Amino acid sequence: MKMQYKKLVIIISVATLLLGFFILTLIPSGKGGNDASEADLKMNENPEINSLIAEYFTAKKTVDMDAFETIVSDVNRIDKAKFTAMAAYVEDYQNINCYVIENSEGNGYRVYARYDMKMKNIDTPAPCLSAFYVTSTSDNNYIIYLSALDEVQEDFITSADQNEAIIKLTAEVQQAMDDAIAQDPTFKQLYQRMDREIKAASGSATGVSGGAVSN
Repeated sequence: MKMQYKKLVIIISVATLLLGFFILTLIPSGKGGNDASEADLKMNENPEINSLIAEYFTAKKTVDMDAFETIVSDVNRIDKAKFTAMAAYVEDYQNINCYVIENSEGNGYRVYARYDMKMKNIDTPAPCLSAFYVTSTSDNNYIIYLSALDEVQEDFITSADQNEAIIKLTAEVQQAMDDAIAQDPTFKQLYQRMDREIKAASGSATGVSGGAVSN
């Protein structure tokens, strides 16, 4: 793509303020002029995007860098050390549902994946929400875009993240996580330990970041 890029943005999904858990946060990345803030949210209506996101979580579970090569635009943006630390605690990613907002000014999609993260030896699932930017390649395949964004793409992402349905979804997942923490002390303890180890592995001060390289 021959265009001037403004900055690098990776899959956006960040932690709760309490323990660094996996709840989407809204990261400003443009002027927010796109109409995505009022777009209808479509759930699981694109099987190819659903398949792509499922492949991403399968690769993440085992830190399969070869698999990542085929589904992301820049595998160098995958934080292998962080994902490896996380894989020691995570058994599976389950019940994945994809909510999609399409960019009316390009071939991009803002994809919000709501899922349960199954920890090893813990029955309580971790309610999670991760956000991705998905684009089409020249051969019409979908790919998770980890490279630089132009201004139109930035504005679209900002606008999509301000969509009322997404804000509501974020609140729902946050509440579900808060409930899990309150009801299962063992769950909370394991998450705290994982959070510390992921911070150490990635050299990050921001803690666990679901489905992303320290967003």
